[in-house]
Amino acid sequence: MFKDLLIPPKNGSTRFIFLGGKGGVGKSTLAAAIALGLAEEGYRVLLASTDLQKSQNDILSQEIGSEETKVNGFDNFEAINIDAKESIRKHQLEVIKKIGSLRGDEAEILWLKEYWEKNPVLPCETASYNVFVQYMNSNEYDTIVFDTAPGGHNLDMIGYPWKQLDRLKKSIMVKREVADLTGKTAEIELLEKMAGDNIKAIEKLCSEETSYLLVLHPEMLPVYEAKRIQESLAPYGIPIKGLILNEVLPKEVCTNYFFRERRKLQEKYIALVRNEFPNMEIIEVPLIETEVVGIERVKRIAEVIMGG
Repeated sequence: MFKDLLIPPKNGSTRFIFLGGKGGVGKSTLAAAIALGLAEEGYRVLLASTDLQKSQNDILSQEIGSEETKVNGFDNFEAINIDAKESIRKHQLEVIKKIGSLRGDEAEILWLKEYWEKNPVLPCETASYNVFVQYMNSNEYDTIVFDTAPGGHNLDMIGYPWKQLDRLKKSIMVKREVADLTGKTAEIELLEKMAGDNIKAIEKLCSEETSYLLVLHPEMLPVYEAKRIQESLAPYGIPIKGLILNEVLPKEVCTNYFFRERRKLQEKYIALVRNEFPNMEIIEVPLIETEVVGIERVKRIAEVIMGG
C-alpha cells in the first residue's frame, strides 16, 4: 500500500519524506496533507518547508515562523519555514556546541569559538542546507516531511551532504598537512565532526528510512520531468519509492464533451506513468471543487492519501 511508504519504521527511527516534481504540481499541498494525515494517526510530525514562497502559511491558514510552530488544533504536528538568516544562527550555535566538546590546545579552541561567533563563513543557502542535515540527524520526530522548492533547488538540497562532505575532506587533508608544524588539531576534530554529520545524513537518505516521492499531474511535461528527476537521483543511490498523480479529474463528473476529453487525456498519461514506473506504488489524488486552503480541506486530501 502507498500508506506503507509514509508510516515510520517499526525500529523507532524517523521517517523522512521528500516530495519532488515540476513546479506547480501541488507538492506543498500534498506535503501538508501527508504531515497532517500522519499527525492524525498519532505520530509526532514536523513539516519543514524550504519553499521561499512560504506556501504553508496559506495552506494551513496560519503564520508559520522560522522556529518550529505548532499547527492549530494539534499537539503532535509542527511546521517551520526554514529561513536563511535564522538558519545561519542555528548553524552557528550547532558548530559552537561542537567546539565546546573539542579537546586540545585551549587557545586554539577559544579562537575557534570566537571566530565562529563572529563569522558564520557560510552563504545563506549553504547554512539552510546545514539545517537540513541537522534535521536528517534528528530523532525528535517520528516523521519529518520536507516541502522543497521545485526542480534544481530540490536536487541541490538532496545532493548537498555529498558536496559538503567532499569540501570538508579536502579541508581536513590540508589542515593535517600543517598540523605537525602548528600543533593545532582542534579544528581538524571540528571538521571531522561536521563531516560525520554529513555521512550520517547520506546513510539515512539512502536507507529505508527515507521515502522520496514524486508528484505530477497526468500531463506530458510533468511525466518527463519525473523521469529526469529519477535519473538525477540515481547517482546518489536514492530510489524513488512512490508517485502521486495529483488533481485527477473524477470520472463521475466528466459528463460533457470537454471534461470527457480532458479525462481521456489524463488516462493516457496515467497509463504512461504506470508503464514508465512499473512495480512502483502509485496513488491518484482527485481534483476537488475548491482550493485546498485550511485544515478541513487539507484533511480531505489527507484521507485519500492515508487510505491508499
